[in-house]
Amino acid sequence: MRDFGQDQAPAENTTNKLKLIVSVIVVLAVAIVVVFWLAKQQSPQPLPQPSVEPEVAQPVAEEPEPALPEVSETVEIEDEPVAEPVSEPEPVKPLPTLNNSSSVVLEELAELEQDTAPLKGEQLIRDTVVFADNLRQGIVVRDKAVIEPPKGQFRVLEQNGKVYIDPRSYDRYNTVVDWFVSLDSNVLAELFTRYKPLSQSALAEVGYPDENPENVLLDAIDVLLATPSVGTVIELNDDSVMYRYADPTLEALPAAQKQMLRMGPDNIRRVKLKLEELQQALQQ
Repeated sequence: MRDFGQDQAPAENTTNKLKLIVSVIVVLAVAIVVVFWLAKQQSPQPLPQPSVEPEVAQPVAEEPEPALPEVSETVEIEDEPVAEPVSEPEPVKPLPTLNNSSSVVLEELAELEQDTAPLKGEQLIRDTVVFADNLRQGIVVRDKAVIEPPKGQFRVLEQNGKVYIDPRSYDRYNTVVDWFVSLDSNVLAELFTRYKPLSQSALAEVGYPDENPENVLLDAIDVLLATPSVGTVIELNDDSVMYRYADPTLEALPAAQKQMLRMGPDNIRRVKLKLEELQQALQQ
């Protein structure tokens, strides 16, 4: 017979062993879980990353095209300036010969609306050059004068045994002075320049081949402008041949200036003003 006391001891031992094993397994399992949990807690937790939205390609800003000007229904376009046609200079008329120049000069003066009635002579340029050449020396060559002499006689007054120029004698120069001051100085200067070669030839004929015609004319004007201003009453001496100025200063004047005195103070003033105007036109 078996001894039950002996049989129970081994069974109990086996049960205890199983409990021990289970306990160990449970403990190990719990230890593993705890260790894993602790390790997980101790490991650095990744910081939460901000949510990144997917990049969307931004459109590249294109440079704006220059705005076109608004066009109204009717657009007026200015015409480009048209260059004015350059006018061809008028052909210069050929000069006539010196011998045939008088009629041409008179025609040109008439075309330029200058009165030619008082002019005389068949050789206007030659006579003018000779007259001006003598005039600058104070000499009056009457047969070379290119204007008609004044009408009427030279008149004198006798008073208290003395002789004076009659003021009425001055009036006979009024017509020629009126004509002279009416001439256009610029026209005369232009014609003088145009016919200068012919004047040069005329000067060469009288012995001045190198003389400038302009200088001759300006010198003659200077002589006339130097005529002294005197009053209306001028005393004369009657020597039975011709009248002379009683004032020795006046009698000593060049013949050209004494001739100017016969025109009277008013006519002298007007002629001088015109001569100064002509002088300026010639010197421009």
